[in-house]
Amino acid sequence: MVRVVKLAHVGLNATDLSRQAEFYNDKWGLERIDEFGREMFFRAEGPAHHVLTLHEQPTPGLHHVALEVAAPEDVDRAYEELAAGGIEVVTPPAQELEPGIAKAIRFKDPDGFLVELVAGVDRVHDPFAPRDVKPQDLNHVVLNVGDIERSERFYREMLGFKLTDRFIGGLSFWACNANHHSLAFGQAASGSASFNHAAFEMRDWEAWLKAVFYAGERGIRRVWGPGRHLFGNNLFSYYHDPEGNTVEYTAEVEQLTDPNRQPRVMQPVPDIWNSANRA
Repeated sequence: MVRVVKLAHVGLNATDLSRQAEFYNDKWGLERIDEFGREMFFRAEGPAHHVLTLHEQPTPGLHHVALEVAAPEDVDRAYEELAAGGIEVVTPPAQELEPGIAKAIRFKDPDGFLVELVAGVDRVHDPFAPRDVKPQDLNHVVLNVGDIERSERFYREMLGFKLTDRFIGGLSFWACNANHHSLAFGQAASGSASFNHAAFEMRDWEAWLKAVFYAGERGIRRVWGPGRHLFGNNLFSYYHDPEGNTVEYTAEVEQLTDPNRQPRVMQPVPDIWNSANRA
């Protein structure tokens, strides 16, 4: 089994690359760090080279999810294991797939989502540009899948993710390190897999509250929140980018350090600040 150690970044398609870049750089708080062809790369204040990529495409939506492994040789080993398991490998191990990445591979998961395994992510030490909102990192990505059990089995058995919590008939939450969840899966309402959202982490509750304020000031369309989730115990506020992708500001995500902790299975309680959800 190849073990993922971190959620690295998320890639989004962009039908209007300039408009999307302006949103994430000028309004959302990320900083453009590189450009490669018709692809753009954005960093957060944390050290990772990039946490978001934009890819010029004719249709919006998810381009890929990138997961980090410990060393470049793990990418090579993943190639062997994925090929042996009959998984469609889109891009064999490559050293120049993206700026700031030493080695990467791309493959399709059971729902057809493009997944990237990366190793040797550059650390950036240049000061972050002055701005009112400063996301620290990409915290988690949620996917709507056609068959939850199939997706869970794949990410557990092929990539080493562990279940942390599950809502009955709702989302299941999966960790690859101490962070409560780096991925979560929900059943696609139509049976057709789709991107649900990506969450960007703020330093603390004060920075999160400031982000919520400035999102309102800048006219970013809020679709849910502010609130606090039960599973993960994190603060949240959800928005739409100009092409309809859902993105989240989050903070205070639970960190799991007890090796004996058991997953909770409960009826859905999406927002513990809203007593109506307790019914």
